[in-house]
Amino acid sequence: MEGFARAVGATRHLYVANCLGIALESVKAAFSKFGPVLDACAADSSKARVIVSFEREADAAAARDAWNRQCCGALGERALVIEFAAPRERIKLVEVPVSTSAQELGIPGLSLLTEFISSREEERLLQEVDARPWQALAKRRVQHYGYEFLYNARNVDTSKFLGEFPDFLQPLLEKISSIAELQETSEATFPFDQLTVNEYPRGVGLSPHIDTHSAFQGSIISLSLAGPCVMEFRKYASEGVSPEFERKALFLPQRSLLILSGESRYGWHHYIPHHKFDLVSGQSVPRESRRVSYTFRKVRHGPCRCNFRQYCDSQCHSQSDSGAPEIVESVDQEEADPDDLVTPEIEKTFVHKVYNAIAPHFSSTRFAKWPRVAAFLDSLPPSSMVIDAGCGNGKYLGLNDSCFFIGCDVSPQLISICARRGHEVFVADAVNLPFRTGCFDAAISIAVLHHLSTEKRRRKAIVELLRIVSTGGKVLVTVWAAEQEDKGLVKKWTPLDEKCVEGWVGDMDGGGKSKSFPATSSPSLAKIDEAEGEAGMVSAENLEEQQEYFVPWHLPYHRAEIAGSAEAVVSGFARKDDKKNAVVYNRYYHVFVRGELERLVSSIDGAVIVDHFFDKSNWCVVLQKS
Repeated sequence: MEGFARAVGATRHLYVANCLGIALESVKAAFSKFGPVLDACAADSSKARVIVSFEREADAAAARDAWNRQCCGALGERALVIEFAAPRERIKLVEVPVSTSAQELGIPGLSLLTEFISSREEERLLQEVDARPWQALAKRRVQHYGYEFLYNARNVDTSKFLGEFPDFLQPLLEKISSIAELQETSEATFPFDQLTVNEYPRGVGLSPHIDTHSAFQGSIISLSLAGPCVMEFRKYASEGVSPEFERKALFLPQRSLLILSGESRYGWHHYIPHHKFDLVSGQSVPRESRRVSYTFRKVRHGPCRCNFRQYCDSQCHSQSDSGAPEIVESVDQEEADPDDLVTPEIEKTFVHKVYNAIAPHFSSTRFAKWPRVAAFLDSLPPSSMVIDAGCGNGKYLGLNDSCFFIGCDVSPQLISICARRGHEVFVADAVNLPFRTGCFDAAISIAVLHHLSTEKRRRKAIVELLRIVSTGGKVLVTVWAAEQEDKGLVKKWTPLDEKCVEGWVGDMDGGGKSKSFPATSSPSLAKIDEAEGEAGMVSAENLEEQQEYFVPWHLPYHRAEIAGSAEAVVSGFARKDDKKNAVVYNRYYHVFVRGELERLVSSIDGAVIVDHFFDKSNWCVVLQKS
C-alpha cells in the first residue's frame, strides 16, 4: 500500500487485491464500467494489488459494492477483494547535520576516540566472537558475557552470573582502563562485568533508548568493528516521547571507541538509523555487510541517584505522585488493554473461520501425542486441575488419568468434536479466559500463540495462563519455530511482507510489521513522526527474518465437509487445487525466532522460566507462577 492506507469511510480510491497477472491497463478498463477512472497503479511490489482511483467517490462506491469478494467477469472471473483507500500523509523531513567530532555536538560526557585499535586487533576480536555461538534476535545476532542483557526488561538478572570475561578481552580492557577521563567519573566504571556483542547486518539499526539507569553505573563504552555507522542522539523534554526534541548526529568510524558518561549517558537517547548508506560531509558512506559492536558496562547493585530524575527509573518510577512507594502489580492484577481483547480481522478470517471450515479433517490428522507434552502432563501431581487453552480436538485431555482436565478453544466446531468424545470443554478466547484467578494447578497452550497476530495479544495470552494457575503452578507453551527442521516445508508457505494486507484488518501493534516507510534520499537523517515512530515503521528490507506467513491447509475433495467449501471458493476465501484434488485454505501464522518466546515471557511479572527447549520444529517453555 505504498502511498496509500486503509480509509475510515468511502473515498474515490479503491484497494483491489488478487490482481496478479492482470495488466494495469486491463484493471483500469474493467473498472471504467462504473465511471471515469483517473489511474490504476500498483499498490506495492507484489504486483497482486492495485490502487484504482476514480474521478468520483460515488463511482468507486458502486464498483466496490458490485465486485467486492465477487467473481469479476471482466477480469477472467477473478475473485477480488476491494476496500476504500486514502493517500498517506507525507513524512516530514528535517535536516540533521552529521558531525565527525564528538566535541562539535556539545553533549557533556560524550567522547569519540578514532582508530582506538589496529586493524590486526580488530581482526582478532572478530575472529574470537565468530568462533563462539551467537544468539539470534529478530534482526540481529548477539553474544552476552558476564550477565545476559534481557531486552524486554532492559536489565540484567544479577542472580545469574555467566562467568568471568574470556582471556582474549584482557588486552582491550587494559587499553580502555588507561583512558584518563574514565578515571575521573563521579561513579565507578571499572571493572566492567557485562559485555554485549551485537552484529548488525547492513541496513539494520537500533531503536532510540537510554540504557536503564538502575541496571548499569558509570560510563558505557562501545567499540565499532567491521564497519561504520551514524548514531543519532535525542534529548526529549521528558521521558515520554514527545513530538519536539533536540537531535544531533555523530559518525562512528570503524575501529572507533564511543564513550557515554554523565549527561550523554543518563540524559540523551541514542539511536542508529536503519540505513544502508549514511551521508557524512556531503559524501555517501555505505554501510558494510555487517557492523559488530562491543558494548561494555558495569552492573549496578542498588538504586541510581543521578541528576536526571525525569529519565531515571530508580527516582521517577519508585514513588507515586503522592510520594508513597509505587505498588508493582502482579500478573493476577495486570489489567487488559481493551484493544487487546478485540480480535483482529486477520485472526477472525484466517484462523477462526478456517479452523471451523476444516475442523473434521484437521481432527482426523491430530492424534499423535508429543512426548514432551505427555511427559509434562504425566509429571503433575495426582488430582491436579489442568486447563488446555486451545485444546483443538482434545487429544491431550485426559492423558493423565489421575488429573482433572478442562479444555477450551475458539473454534465451536472443534469444541463440538471434543464434547462428542465426552470431554469437559467450551468455547473461549485465549486472550480472555473466563476462569477465576488461581483455579488451576497447571495449564498447557499447544500451538496456539503463533495464531495471534500482535505481540500484545501473544503476551496477553501468556498473562491469562499465568493468572488462572495457582502460585507454584506450571504452564507449558509451545509455538512454531522460524527455524523449521524441514526447510522445504517453509517454501510451501506464503510470506506476508506486510501483515494483513490482503484482509485489510488495519494497523497492528507497534511491534508488528504492518507498516513501512520509504527510504529518504535526503543528505541528512529523516525525521519520522514519533507517534508512528521506529517501533511501528520498519522497512521490509531491514527484516532479518520472515515471521508472518499464510500456511496452506488442503481439504481433499472426497471429504464430506467439502460441500461447505463451494461458497468459500466463489468468494475467494479458499481456492481449488485440481492437481492435489483439494480445496486450499490459508491459515495465519507468526513463527517465533530463537529467544523470542523467552523474551516475551521475561516481560511478565510473576513468570519464572524453569525449562525451555526446541522440539519438533517448535520452541517450548515451561513457566512457573511465582
